[in-house]
Amino acid sequence: MRYIFLAIGLGVLIGYQGWIRERGIRWNSRLQTVWLLLLIFCMGVSIGRNGEVVRSLPLLGGKAVLFAVMTAIGSIAVVYILSTLFLEKEGKK
Repeated sequence: MRYIFLAIGLGVLIGYQGWIRERGIRWNSRLQTVWLLLLIFCMGVSIGRNGEVVRSLPLLGGKAVLFAVMTAIGSIAVVYILSTLFLEKEGKK
C-alpha cells in the first residue's frame, strides 16, 4: 500500500515542480491510456475466468445501472442546490 502512495507522491512532486516538458506530458498522456486499457483488459480476463461472476452478470448489471443512475441524479441535485445557494443570479450583483 505504501508503494501506491509513494508513486502518487512522486508523480505529484514531478508534476508540481514542472520537471517534465510538453513533449513528456504528451507521452505521459499516451502511456496513461495504454496502461488503463491494459488494466481494463486484465480485469475483463479475471471476470471472465470467474464462472460465478459471469452467471451473476444480469443481476449485477441491473444493480450497477441503478447505482450509476442514482449517483448521477444525486450529483446533479447537489450541484443544483449548491449553485443556487452560492452563485449569484444573472440579474443580481
